[in-house]
Amino acid sequence: MSADLHARAREFVDRNQDLSPAEQAWLEDHLRQCAQCNDYAELTARAIQGLGSFSFSVGPALVARTQEALTRRAREMEAERSRRRMYLLGFVIACLFTAAGSVLGWQGWAWVAQRLQLVPWEWQLGFSLFWVFPSATIAMLLLVGLGLERSRIHERSLV
Repeated sequence: MSADLHARAREFVDRNQDLSPAEQAWLEDHLRQCAQCNDYAELTARAIQGLGSFSFSVGPALVARTQEALTRRAREMEAERSRRRMYLLGFVIACLFTAAGSVLGWQGWAWVAQRLQLVPWEWQLGFSLFWVFPSATIAMLLLVGLGLERSRIHERSLV
């Protein structure tokens, strides 16, 4: 038999769970005919069974430290989730106040501009700079804070 057939058989034995029915049939036929590949398959099966029964004991101190680390990380994640909710809520509130205040403030600014006889572009620029821009800046800073929180989440580990 050629070395390619043995290599193919060993590959099929190694990935036993992922074989198509045709590959499985070919492997079974080859293992019946080839003692070398059959031995390899039996040794592989024994090794897998041995690993399945492998166990080890862990000291109580390690268990306690692991549980403590997991609990601490769960608390940190909950606190981060709470901060994200606050950032989003702040962003939504800032946007709502900007929109509602702009609708109300626009009329007031227009009335003041009319009394002061300002050109439309002057009072519109003033409105934007003194009303919309600060509110929009606060809203954007809240989004930036949220983005920074998310980037910090990906940098942390359990330890």
